Amino acid sequence: DGWREFRARSWLWGVIAVWTVYGFAVLGPVLPLTAVLVTQAHGSGAYGMLMAVNGAGSVVGGLMALRLRPSRPLAAGAIALPLVAVSLVVLALGMPLPVLAAGQLLAGAAAAFWLVMWSTTVQTHVPPEALNRLHAYDVAGSLLMVAAGRALAGPVAEAVGAPELLVAAAVVNMGVVAVLLVARPIRQLKRRGLG
Repeated sequence: DGWREFRARSWLWGVIAVWTVYGFAVLGPVLPLTAVLVTQAHGSGAYGMLMAVNGAGSVVGGLMALRLRPSRPLAAGAIALPLVAVSLVVLALGMPLPVLAAGQLLAGAAAAFWLVMWSTTVQTHVPPEALNRLHAYDVAGSLLMVAAGRALAGPVAEAVGAPELLVAAAVVNMGVVAVLLVARPIRQLKRRGLG
């Protein structure tokens, strides 16, 4: 039974629970707010360039994940995530384009590194026959909240200001990192399948 498998792994439901908050408060607002703020300040070409730099950062993060094989992958992935907050803060402060590009490079690398650590951990700690069911819980919790965060980003940014919302997202980002590192089942989960 998928629910029993899910409940039996506190590290799994812990990450998914925290990631629903992250999806809503960080991943949801970041794309629309980045598009609006960068396009207004630097033009649509600059926005495209920043997304390409973010993609390059993702390649770097993926390569780092291949090279580095931390004994505690979820803790290592969490340690990378403050780099996402850097990109949010430099955007909120209206920094020049080269600084925004550096922030996007770091954010892309951090996000990719986390995703590889998370995906690898799930693949190596969950029985193959339960993966599809448990992945459904992950998608339901994580992606649904990203969509809700995107839908509300505009109205909330209009009410409080886009820079303020980005700073709040950076604070939530750091709170999520803290929870991931404080929660013992997440922090101490060891890598499997080192072969």
